[in-house]
Amino acid sequence: MNREKKIYQWTLGTLKKIFGVPKNDGLSRANIIKYIRLKYGPYLYKKKYGTAEIIAIMKDFGMKSGSNVFIHSSWNEFYNYTGSEQELIEAILGVIGPTGTLAMPAYPLRRKGRIFNLKKSVTKGGLLAEEFRKYPGVKRSINDRHSVCALGPMADFLLNEHHLGDNCWDEKSPYYKLSQIDCIVFTLGLSKYFFGTMVHCVEGVLWKDYPYFRDMFSESKIEHQYIDYDGQTKSYYCYDGIKRTLPGFFKERKFLRKYIKYQHSSVSNLGITAFRAKQVIPMMIENGRKGVILYSMPSPRGYHFE
Repeated sequence: MNREKKIYQWTLGTLKKIFGVPKNDGLSRANIIKYIRLKYGPYLYKKKYGTAEIIAIMKDFGMKSGSNVFIHSSWNEFYNYTGSEQELIEAILGVIGPTGTLAMPAYPLRRKGRIFNLKKSVTKGGLLAEEFRKYPGVKRSINDRHSVCALGPMADFLLNEHHLGDNCWDEKSPYYKLSQIDCIVFTLGLSKYFFGTMVHCVEGVLWKDYPYFRDMFSESKIEHQYIDYDGQTKSYYCYDGIKRTLPGFFKERKFLRKYIKYQHSSVSNLGITAFRAKQVIPMMIENGRKGVILYSMPSPRGYHFE
């Protein structure tokens, strides 16, 4: 048994070296694709680009003065970019202007024994999101799992009720509200078929009506502590998501191609995709009512839908 275990560990370690997957990360298909791109991409893509090229694509995809924009990003993929995180943020704000709103995920990097601090907790949403979190005037929603940061006239509308919802993604969440302000959701440096946290609005909204989605949450509301902007420790209560598995690449691609309108382009190695939240979120919720499910697990078999 020890010999078999050693062979398994040696094989696993060798494969991780080949694919560039770190020792402390899993050898999943998604990680293999991700780290192959990061390991070998610089040898294939050498063209440098600046902020102007990124902004030009985003404008082609509909970003303009007054736009509401949400961005998911992976800064690891910006290795040919000649600018900085702050430069890109300021360029986007310069396009959407004072009547537009910019938002990004601010999922806190959770540490054992540490309470979520609205002011100080670092986000694990990437370096661009972390730079935006610290940007002057940016506000953050109260949620120690799926917090969001925003700047602009719609920031309060997006953020102020997040801790009052039954879960992280229901009608009071920033993610659901993206559909109510005609937000353009951009992904920068992520998979062409990745459309972000708004995917969870399906179970966040339908959990009360369908046992399939109810089973994705804890049996009762859980207390979550946080430190507010005044340094006061407070609590909110919500149901935690516990059981679901997002699909593999091919199922996600098939679902997206069939049901969702999106735009995609690239500059050098950097892929840029845009979705309209007002189209994606209602469509996914309607499909959820019919049992058209994106998740691989749990299986919808045995459950009843409309």
